[in-house]
This record gives sequence, C-alpha cells and structure tokens, in this order.
Amino acid sequence: MEFAKTVQHWTDDSWLPSASRSFLLELNPSSRQESRDEMRILLLITFGSAGTLARYALQGLVQEWTSPTFPYGTIVVNLAGCFLLGGIGQYALNHISFPAEWRIAVTVGFFGAFTTFSTFGWETIHMLEEGEWMRATLYVALSLVGGLALLRWGMYLGDHV
Repeated sequence: MEFAKTVQHWTDDSWLPSASRSFLLELNPSSRQESRDEMRILLLITFGSAGTLARYALQGLVQEWTSPTFPYGTIVVNLAGCFLLGGIGQYALNHISFPAEWRIAVTVGFFGAFTTFSTFGWETIHMLEEGEWMRATLYVALSLVGGLALLRWGMYLGDHV
C-alpha cells in the first residue's frame, strides 16, 4: 500500500490491525496479512521505543540547561515534534511511496511516543493549581500557537524540498 496513493485526507484509517478485522469480520485471515500485522507491531515497538528515548534525552537535556521552574524541556519536545511531524509527514505525502506500516511506525510509533501532550496538560494544571496563571497562560499559548506555526512551517518545507 502506498501512502501518497491511498491517503486523500489527513486521517489514518489503517489503525485497526487486520487481525482484529479478521476476528470481527472474517473467519480465515490470510497468513500474508498476519505477517503484515506482525511487521506493523514490530515497527510500532521499535519506533515507539526510539521516540520515548529521544523524548527522554531531549527533555532532560533542555531541562538541565534551563531553569527547573518552567517546563522548557516539555515545550521544546512538543514544538520540535510538531515541526518534524509536519515536515516529514508532508514530504512523505508528496515525494515518497510510503507503505502503511512505515507511516504508522513513524507517526504513531515515534511521534506518538516523542511528543508529550499529556505531560503538557499535567504541568499546566499544576501551574494553575499553584496560582501561576501568567506562567500557565504563557505555556499554553506558546505550545498551541508555536506548535501550529512550526507544524505549518514543517509542512511548507516538506512541500518545497
């Protein structure tokens, strides 16, 4: 399955492994499809592990270089993740025949493990609970506006490289 030919919009309908579809809809799944499902899971594990380690390293490095009073590491990881996903995703969409298994490995596996939106929410709530409204507002604004801007910039570069 080629990415540029199969995806006409931004959603990904390949999330449900065919083994689950087979369980729900078919009685005899093909061994070739089972092999593709196994490859997809292996790629998710591999890329998810790499994304987790990359997040841990970058977030820790940035936080060590900066003040521990603001979650700089989290914001750098989230903004970098938005930029890279925008650039890589758009480039692959326009220039590469990208098999579904690899697309899922990169987007869901690596970037799903790399970005830290749940950590962002946790840190924001704690700032609000501590009465740090200005810091929380700055954090939310930078994450949202910066993330969208960098995602768009990455998409632009993906189109023009």
